[in-house]
Amino acid sequence: MKLIHALSALFLAAATTSAFAEDAPHTLMPDTLNLEIVDGSTVPDDCMYPASITDTTRFEIACVTMPAVIGSEVSSQYIGQLGAHGWHQGNFVPGGMTAVRTDENNCRRVLNIFPSNYPPGEEHAQVNVLWFALDRTPRCNEATPG
Repeated sequence: MKLIHALSALFLAAATTSAFAEDAPHTLMPDTLNLEIVDGSTVPDDCMYPASITDTTRFEIACVTMPAVIGSEVSSQYIGQLGAHGWHQGNFVPGGMTAVRTDENNCRRVLNIFPSNYPPGEEHAQVNVLWFALDRTPRCNEATPG
C-alpha cells in the first residue's frame, strides 16, 4: 500500500512539474555557466542558500534540487556539463568543492559547488540540493616586472 501511495505522489509531482515546465528556466546562469537543467532536477522557488554564499556582489548563485534517490546520477550530469564547458576539478572546500576554468583573458574563474540535503539540516531528507556559487572576480596573474 505504501508503494502505491509513493508512486501516486511521484506521478502527481511529475504531472505538476510538466504543467509548469514552460515557466521553468531551461538553463542555470545562462550568461556565465549556461548549464542545461538536467532531467530529474528542478530550480526551486527558495534555494535556502547557506549564509556563506548569499553575498551576490561576490557570487553569482544558482541551485537545483533533485530526489535523493537519484541525486548522485543527476549531480554527475551537472559535473559532466561543466567538464564539457572547460571546467575541471579544483580544490575540496568545507562542504563541497570548486571547479576552475581559464577564461579568454587567461584568468581563472572559480565555481564553488556545495551539495546538501534539502531543506538544509534535515537528517533524512528525500530531496538533495546543489548550490552553485560563481566567484564574480576572475583570478588573474599580475605581470611580473621584467
